Order: sequence, then C-alpha cells, then structure tokens
Amino acid sequence: MKTMQFLLVGALACSALLLSACTHKSPSGTGTEEEAPERLVPSKELSANYTLLDLFYIYGHARNEIEGSVDAYVGKGSALDSKNAFGEKSCTKGYYDVCYMYNQMTDPYTRYYDPTMAAAMLASLVESEKGLRIVGIESAPYDEFDVELFVVTSADEGARNLGIQEGDLYSMDDLMMAYEEYSGQDTIKLDIARPLQNQLYLVTVKVAVEEIGRLPTVYLHYEQDGMGDSIPVIRITEFDSKTLDDSGTYGEFAEALKKTAGSKATIIDLRNNGGGDTDHCIAAAEQFLSKGDTIVIDIIADADSVLTDGRQKYIQKLDTVIVVASQDGSARDRYVVMLANEMSASCAELMLSAIASNKKSPVVGALTYGKQIAQLGIAKGEEDEDIPIALPDGLAIITAMYSYDKDWKLYHDLGIVPDFEIKTRKAQMEKAVELASSATYRRTAGYGTERLGHFAKPAVQTRGRSPLKAMKMRYKIIR
Repeated sequence: MKTMQFLLVGALACSALLLSACTHKSPSGTGTEEEAPERLVPSKELSANYTLLDLFYIYGHARNEIEGSVDAYVGKGSALDSKNAFGEKSCTKGYYDVCYMYNQMTDPYTRYYDPTMAAAMLASLVESEKGLRIVGIESAPYDEFDVELFVVTSADEGARNLGIQEGDLYSMDDLMMAYEEYSGQDTIKLDIARPLQNQLYLVTVKVAVEEIGRLPTVYLHYEQDGMGDSIPVIRITEFDSKTLDDSGTYGEFAEALKKTAGSKATIIDLRNNGGGDTDHCIAAAEQFLSKGDTIVIDIIADADSVLTDGRQKYIQKLDTVIVVASQDGSARDRYVVMLANEMSASCAELMLSAIASNKKSPVVGALTYGKQIAQLGIAKGEEDEDIPIALPDGLAIITAMYSYDKDWKLYHDLGIVPDFEIKTRKAQMEKAVELASSATYRRTAGYGTERLGHFAKPAVQTRGRSPLKAMKMRYKIIR
C-alpha cells in the first residue's frame, strides 16, 4: 500500500468469518425449491464494498462491526441512508444498501460516495481548490487580525491604475464572492481594507482577475524581528498531490526552502491546515530531520492471501510501518518554530509531531484537532496490486491506519499541546518571531490529556467548517 518496508505484526485471528470473507456465499437452503423463501441478491457494488470493509477497515473486527455475510445488508437501505455522518448526501437510489452498510460503522470518517458523486469528491480530496488570482500583484498572508487575509506586497502599473495599492488587504472568500456576483467578468469590484494614517478604511476598488486551475498551497513571506532581521514564514494550507505546482504541495514547499536557503530559523505555519496526502507531509517534515530520524509509526490494515481447501482467499492483517528519514534534510540545521491551532489536523499534525519530537521545536497557538487515523481512498480505475479485488464503481473512503509518534505515543482525540497557548493570530505570529529570533527555546509541552470527542458520529461537524475541507484524507489515493 505504500512503497516502504513492512514489518508484519501478525494477522487477526483467522476465524471462519475472516477465512470466508471474500466468498460471500450464503448457507444453502435445506428445503425444497417451493419452500425456499425468495433470496435478495447483493449487488456487485455492495459485495465489492463489503469485501473492502472486511479487509481494510481497521476497526471492523476489533469492534465486531462487520456482519458475517454481505447478505445481512441486502435490502436494508432506504432514503434515510442517503446521507453520511457528515450530513452530506452521498448515495442516490440504487446505492442505499451500500450507504446503509457504511452507516453501520461507528467511525464517521469511513464513508462511501456513489458513482454519481465519486469523481467530484475524489478530485476535491487530492487537488487544491480552483480559484482566482488578482492580475498584476504579489500578496502574502496577513496576521494582524483574527481572520485570514492577504496583503498586497507589490502591484504593477496596470493593477495600480485600476485602483489597488501595495498594503491593501483582501480575503480570498470576498474575492470569490465578488467574482460570482459579477458573472465571471475579467474586471470586478472588490471590497478591500486600506491602511491610512494608522486607520483602516473599507474601499471598493477594481481588480483584473483570472481563473487558475488550482490554488497554491504554500505561501512564503518574511516577518521582521526586533533587530530588523527577516524571518521566513512558510505557510502550508493543506497537503495535496495536485496544486498550482505540478509536483503538488511538496514541490511548492521545496521551492520555498530553496528560496530561503541560508536562513538560520524558519516559521512553519500550519494553522487551519486540515491535512491531506501523507507522502507530501512526510517529505516536507523530512527536510528538517537527520537521516534515521523516525517520522511516524503506522499500523495499517492490509490484505493477506491464504489457501483454504485449495482455494485462495484473503484475510485482514495488520502491518507495522516505521517511516524514517532516508537522508539528511536540506533544512535540518535550521531552528524551527511551528504555528498551529484547533483546525490543524491529521497530516498537519503528523508534520508537527515529527519535527517537535525529533528537534524539540516549539509549537505556538492552540491545542490541535487530534486526528491520528488515516483513510484509504479506493476508486474505480487502474487495478492496483495492493487491492486484490475488483474496485468499486463509487468512492470508498475507509479508515485503514492509525499512527504513533517516534516514541509510540498517541495524541489521537487528545491534540498536540502548544508550548505557548495564545488566542489571537497577531500575537501568535509575534511570539513565533520572538522565538525564531532567539533560536534557543526547546519544546517542553506534550499531548492533551482529555478526550476531545471528535470521533463519535454526533460530533463529526468541525467547528462550522466543511468537514471534508477541514479533514482531508491523510493517505495515498489508489486510482
């Protein structure tokens, strides 16, 4: 499932249930043909997804959540099952049985989208969002206020002639809404905040815009410390395999590191980063580590082939994968300060814990979300040797992995505790700059001690944000 060395922990108990899991044959009737009740036959999609859950859902047998036969789910679905635990419509009629089966699993992140929704959902999980760009400007994140804003750092003559100036502040949400309001025109009106004589004024300006296929996920800017030195700040909004850069988030991140080569300290901003593709956050974390440092320890549900009565069948097994840095990172000698908050989750937390546990790098901000499980995404497409059965027509998202840090410690549903708990964005950045400037503080905080309750189905809504945008899958997509 990942191109890393697997250390076999041991298969789950090979009960009759597991040994026959991929055959899905119902017991033969003993009566005459006239006496046998009419049997509902499972659909191909239901059977495929039953097998996927049986093999890859890491909690299925540990919690005894999966029935002994696919027949237990036939005919049980209804319109009530059209929505998943996040309140999203994920099934249309004809697939209600499949969604009914997924809804019986207690893990809310294990879910299914039928073929009418699979392609769009898959794209949203592996690609950064489509967006807009203001023509003729450069901008950077701005932390003066407790909302996510961008500041115009430079503007060419064309942009200035339309009305925008260096120092203007705008939000990406406002830009998108203005674009929609003006029906896709090339030049639109945009409300911006303009600092003048220590005051902020709301100003409506004209800007030229252009659509871009995908938004960037990495932003680089500099903050000045008390001595006038520039501290690079690398903000990562999410980890995606497809972004504005053809090589994804890691490609953008590597370019930011290259631009800041020689810096003695760097701030990594992971606030509001809900995670994403594991390969990209592991590669990013590795750049700050030394060869042999443990990045993460994963327990992964996998399929194992066995012979029973001369027939090949599959059972679930658990593999342990210890992911270590393969070489010294290009930034391993930099002092690192990390910014995080309650919406930093999953793959972002993996990066946080890997750097913090190996380098004792301080964390500034708020207690993180606490997601130390990962989902396997399985969609129709080219056969993959790691999935030994036919792929479903829809999109299966299955919790197939949970992780530990380098010391076999857990922060799942507990969160990563900041060394400096600070509420406002501006104060968080100021503290991060102070720490980066002195480059002496070593992390002393650990993980939370009280359950946050994020992983029960009634509690899956994530602080008002779209759950899928806040909690992106932290595993390689198989397609």
